[in-house]
Amino acid sequence: MNNIVSDNERFNLEFTDEELDKFKPIEDVMPQNLLNALLTHQADMENQGLMPRKLTRGKQKYPTKQLVTIRLSADVVEKFRAGGKGWQTRINEVLRQYVAQLK
Repeated sequence: MNNIVSDNERFNLEFTDEELDKFKPIEDVMPQNLLNALLTHQADMENQGLMPRKLTRGKQKYPTKQLVTIRLSADVVEKFRAGGKGWQTRINEVLRQYVAQLK
């Protein structure tokens, strides 16, 4: 029997909701001196360009979408959200199709 575990299997773990609920913030489980060393090392790596900084989305150079607030029926929102991530994009696509039919 082969008991060798590939890196892909070892590092691509999927956790259940119950397991994720047991997770605690690193500040609660790591001694302060080790946490400080870790954060200092991370900052050094980022400053040297050896590790990407925390990824945040910047302002769009040429905005392609406009931020608006609209009220939708609860059942409509529920149905789109049930489809998972990207539900707002799917609403946008439905509205685009509708607008295209008006032309």
